Order: sequence, then C-alpha cells, then structure tokens
Amino acid sequence: MHLNKIFFLFLSCILITIVLPVNGFCELKALDDNGLSDIYATGFTDFAINNLGGGISETYAWFNINTYQYTEIESLKLGYHDEYDYKDPNPGFAWDEDWENVVFGGDFEDPSKDFRTEGVYFAAEFENIDTPATRQLKSITWGANDAYGELSADFISFSGYIDDSDNNTPEYNGHGLNLGIQTITAGDFNSDGDASEFSITLSLDGYNKGYWVTFTEATVTP
Repeated sequence: MHLNKIFFLFLSCILITIVLPVNGFCELKALDDNGLSDIYATGFTDFAINNLGGGISETYAWFNINTYQYTEIESLKLGYHDEYDYKDPNPGFAWDEDWENVVFGGDFEDPSKDFRTEGVYFAAEFENIDTPATRQLKSITWGANDAYGELSADFISFSGYIDDSDNNTPEYNGHGLNLGIQTITAGDFNSDGDASEFSITLSLDGYNKGYWVTFTEATVTP
C-alpha cells in the first residue's frame, strides 16, 4: 500500500506551532541538590499497555496538553492507494482524505472560536506484542480526548466516522465520502457536558485500512 507521508508532516507542523513560541530566549541553569529535591511533577503523562483481546495489544501515551489554534491549510491529502478490493473489483488509486481550503477554528480575530483540544494522545496497536519474531504493527493513532470548535473544508474525499451523539449510530461512516463544502462542529453542542473525541488513525489492514478520521459528539452542516 502506498501511503502518503503528508500526515506526519502535518502533525509535526501542528506540534511545532503549538510548542514553540514566535520568538524567545532561554538558557540552561545548573541546580544544586537542594534545588533538585524541591522539583517534582505529576499528572502530565500516562503510559500504558492495554490488552484488547484476540492477541491485540495497545500501547497508549496520554499527555496533559491543551491546544488552541486557528489554522488555514490550502490542501490536505492523506493515504493515496488502491486497497479497497472488497468494495470494487477494479479499484483505482485515490486519496483517503482529500480536503481543500481547510480551516481549523471559527474566526482568526476571535480567540474564543479557536479549535481546541484537551488531552492529546498517541496509541499504537500490535499483534503478538510480547513475541518479537511475530510482532506486527496494526495501526497508529494521534488524537485528543476532548475537542471543541469548527473544522471547515471542501471534503472531496473523507474517510472516517462522525457520530453526532456518540450513540454508535454514525451519521457518516465510510471510505472516500464526498461531503462537499461542510463544517464539522465538535464539542458540547447539545449541552450534555460531553466533548467530541477527535482522532486520525493509520490502519495497516482491516475495514479501516488507510487513514481514518473519527469525530464523536460532532455535527456536520453546510
């Protein structure tokens, strides 16, 4: 499968934008033993290996990081391949995600309308994780436990899952969906206290093979 590397570039750019200041100056300073003994931290990260059953395990890294952004991207494309043989006897190459005129956030002049995420995490699923000779990577996911705000684009191709109430009855679920010019609004739109979970997954096999975007508790409007 030929998978595009734009996702990793996109993710790197987002993280660099979040982490690095526009300008600044810093220097290292040596601390004595007394100073070091007064420094401690807790609650920033959480690492775990979870048994998902069926020989599949998940390595999970959670970071207590909150982000706020207004970002414009002219074109975002992920996953160029022809792996959907079960859907088409004569498949052709196409993009999993093909988004044009992408905007994260509602208004660049109004910070309250930034696209916000809370609880960034990375996860990887493995088969036979304890057996190096047969260990296989199944998928990699980057996401956020809670997401709020608007994602607007011309979704020429959207591969993923969007559920407006997180009731396991998705309004959108499939590969290469042409949603057109739409706005996905994530967050507590129905005032029930639940935010949207947002993730981008690269799956190496199965129904979701390729890049797959997930939104729970999110609406889609023209």
